[in-house]
Amino acid sequence: MNELNTKNSEKGILQLRQVLEKSLEAVNQEIISRLNKSIPLISDIGKHLINASGKRLRPLLTLAMAAQLNDYSKNPILLAAAVEFIHTATLLHDDVVDESNLRRGKKTANIIWGNEFSILAGDFLFAQSFELMVETKSIKALSSLASASCKITQGEFQQMQIANKPETSQEDYFEVIGKKTAELFGASCKSGIIVAGGNIKQQKAAYGYGFNLGLAFQIIDDLMDFNNLPNKMGKNLGDDFKLGKTTLPVILAWQKSNPREKKFWIKTLKELNQEDDDFNNAIDIFNKYNIFNECKKKTEEYISMSIKSLDELPNREINNHLINLANESIERSK
Repeated sequence: MNELNTKNSEKGILQLRQVLEKSLEAVNQEIISRLNKSIPLISDIGKHLINASGKRLRPLLTLAMAAQLNDYSKNPILLAAAVEFIHTATLLHDDVVDESNLRRGKKTANIIWGNEFSILAGDFLFAQSFELMVETKSIKALSSLASASCKITQGEFQQMQIANKPETSQEDYFEVIGKKTAELFGASCKSGIIVAGGNIKQQKAAYGYGFNLGLAFQIIDDLMDFNNLPNKMGKNLGDDFKLGKTTLPVILAWQKSNPREKKFWIKTLKELNQEDDDFNNAIDIFNKYNIFNECKKKTEEYISMSIKSLDELPNREINNHLINLANESIERSK
């Protein structure tokens, strides 16, 4: 993406947020109100992570899809708040499982308050999200987001099962990230169309946009562990490598590696027997086989599919902003 396109993409996202400014503010107020009604410690933990959030992307997608059909009512706001609670709950649980110290440059909740309180706060946010969904009185929207919540947990389980296994197939990897990451993107979009009264074709289109966007986002996350600055990532460079996580760059490198290089992957990722230079050695292997560009090409394929899905949706102005949002994701720093 050239410099002009990047600037246009950033401008497009800003314009989308401006179009939805009142709804986004209502979502924020709904989130704070729900947290304030809980016990103080849960409120503190929830606010710590939610306030550290970046662009509120998933709630923004829910609102944008409802806006496709000119619905700026209370129901999309309730769903958008539910989506943010689901996402935040998964982050709280993820940080405990991964034993993370940083998220977006700040100490994780489990480091500040401990694992037990973080898990319970995550459970509360999950429960609160279902209260919000019920209040919309849309069984179909509830079904979509409830299904996504189940698949997220399945994806977490499957991610743990492929950990420390660089020989994992691409098919298994994409099944994991489809459930763990992309499903909530898809359901966030689909639920916005559902609650606004959209037809089945529009629901499928919205889901397709979100799901493929989510796949692209996760691949970029995988890349950022190896080739971005830690202060832009909000986590330490090489965290995934140190944990032996099986990500797309690792899988592609394993498939291309010679026997000596495969021994390196076994030592560092399967056995977690890592030395000081091993992270740089891994990057050298990636560069040797052009892994970064291959991952970016895959990302561009999913972004193209995501944008194509918008053909079925009616609001040209919203679609232009969503196209720019998708294109920007390739260059993003989370």
